[in-house]
Formats: sequence, structure tokens, C-alpha cells
Amino acid sequence: SSAAIAAFVSMGSEWVEGDVAWAIAGVFAFLSIICTGHQIYMHLKNYSCPSQQKWIVRILFMVPIYALASWLGLHFFHLSIYFDTVRDVYEAFVIYNFLALCFEYLGGESAIMNAIKGRTNQPSWWTCTCCMKEFDYTPRFLRNCKQGTLQFCAVKPVMALVIIITSATGDYHEGDLSPQYGYLYVSIVYNTSITIALMALVLFYAATRDLLSPYQPVLKFLIVKSVIFLSFWQGVALAIAEKADIITSSENSTGGELAVAYQNFLICIEMFAASVMHFYAFPWRPYKHADGMRGRLASSSISRNLKATLSPADMIDDTIRNFSKAYAHYVSQGDDDSLEDQNEIRQQPGAQRQGGTLLDEPDHDFHEHDSVA
Repeated sequence: SSAAIAAFVSMGSEWVEGDVAWAIAGVFAFLSIICTGHQIYMHLKNYSCPSQQKWIVRILFMVPIYALASWLGLHFFHLSIYFDTVRDVYEAFVIYNFLALCFEYLGGESAIMNAIKGRTNQPSWWTCTCCMKEFDYTPRFLRNCKQGTLQFCAVKPVMALVIIITSATGDYHEGDLSPQYGYLYVSIVYNTSITIALMALVLFYAATRDLLSPYQPVLKFLIVKSVIFLSFWQGVALAIAEKADIITSSENSTGGELAVAYQNFLICIEMFAASVMHFYAFPWRPYKHADGMRGRLASSSISRNLKATLSPADMIDDTIRNFSKAYAHYVSQGDDDSLEDQNEIRQQPGAQRQGGTLLDEPDHDFHEHDSVA
């Protein structure tokens, strides 16, 4: 019953602020960091396909960033807003990287356009297009998909700055849905933006699901969506619980602050589950060669591979191109390179496919160039 739930939450109000809760959250947070950290290390060590693995590593970093930011926010309570901001900004980066990974799986924009040319979108309730007319898949469609994710990458940092400013002036009130404070309006803008971004991913999947089927796109999409979208609605539900007096104030904190504490605690637990699911969704073994030669070569350049992976230059370039008026008149150099690389690999003797990824036989020069690409 609601009374039982209210009694349970009330008993836990002070508990979630205590050392026991912080210790439990820490165990799960560091287990998730260790599991995902090992997976990231193995991808960087076996960095045989940089054009795909750079996106995968960026997605994997979501788990340690979420876990560490939430754990620190749970303990350093009054600094939680800053830790949460780092976490929230990165999630926008992850959505873009997931779409970019799907583009890379399929060979880039040119290859995708050639594959879906002549197809039309069929109105469907599951893609939220039931009220729309049929439309052809054109270069503009692909552009809109990228713009849908890139706008979230722009909106989220702006909202993070608004949160920091309004928190400093006392006008934000985390978890308070009152129209007097900024939390309500930030939530509306954020929810609208992330809905557009996720809609772009769904439409892209609907257009390319048969092409993406060898790469388990549903599993990957559900994991990314659950971590990002469900964590947001979890926060909204806790804010509503606070507004309904299910979460009540304690001696040290307001109900809104406790709602944030519950959110941080739950995310620490959930990130361990996410780290396990990421192991199956983004495995490193398909990129490992049978003789292990590529792995030994990569071990001496892991730091360079990591540096190349974390560089945001490609996202900035993609943003400029996709929002440029000259979009229709250019051919993406990155896509051309991707197609050329794949064709070149196919032509090499001994090329083999592992786990949906086309890999060639170990070659020192190939690795040294790609590891810093």
C-alpha cells in the first residue's frame, strides 16, 4: 500500500544520507568501474578497428562517469549539483556516439543512403509516426537523424549552465516541481530535447533495422536508452514522491535534497547492472586476432589510443557539417575514408569477419596508423 511505501521511505530518509548507504553505493559503483574499466582497457589494447571502437569506448565510459559522479554526489551532498552536471552532459555525448557507431557499422552516410534509397517510412505507432504521412528516406532524413542527436549535445550543456547559475542564486531547487523554481522548466526543456534525440534514433533504426541486424542493435539501443532515459524518469518519479510527501524532510536535508540522494544511490546500484549488460552488448573479443599479435602491439600505445578516442574533434566537425546550409553539396570525407578502409581490408589476403566486424590479418603498419587516427 501507499502507506507502507511512505513508511519505508520515511525510515530511509536519514539512512540514505548515512555512511552505510554511501558504503553500499561505493561497493556497487567501484565494481561497475572495475568491470567497465577492464572492458575499456581490452578494447584499447585490441584497437584493431578504430573507426568502430572509438565510439564503443566513448559509450562504455558512461558507466564509470555515472557511477563515480553519483557516488561522490551522495557523500558530498551540497556539491551534488556539480557532479550531476558532469554526468548529465556526458549522456548527451553518448546518444550522439551511439548513432555515429550505427553509421560506422553500415559504412557511413553514402553507403546507408545507397542501401535505403527507394524505401519509404511506413506510419507506425511504435516509431511514433502513426499520425504522419509516408515519407521517402533521403539524405535529408539522415541529416535530420543526426541533427536530432546533435541538438541534445548542445541543449544539455546549456541546461547544465542554467542549473549551476540558478542553483547559485537559489532559484533552482533540485527535485521541486513548483513553478516558482527553475527545476520544472529545466525538466521540460530537457525532456523535450532528449525525446527528440531518442526519436531520431528510433527512426534511424526503423529505416536500417535489417542492415543493422548482425550487430545486435536492439540490445545496444535498449541499454543506452535505459541508462539515460530511465534514469531521468526515475529522478522525476522521486521528485513527484517528494512533492506528494512520500519523501519527507530530515533534520539535515529537505525533501528535494533527499530525492536527489535516492537518485544517486540508485544509480550507483544500477551502474553495476549496466556494466554487466555492456559486456554483452559491446564485447571486445571480436576485435582480437587469434595469434594475439595485434593486442601486444596495442599494449604499447594504449594511451595514444585513449587520447584519440576521447578527442571531440569529430563531433564538432560533424555538428558544423550537419547544420551547414551546404550539407547537400558535400560528401562526408569521414564516410569516404570509412568505405575506402573497408574496401581496402576486403581486398587484403586473409581478411576475416569476426562478430560482425571485418578484420584483417595482423599488420604492424596498419595498427600504428589506425591507433592514432
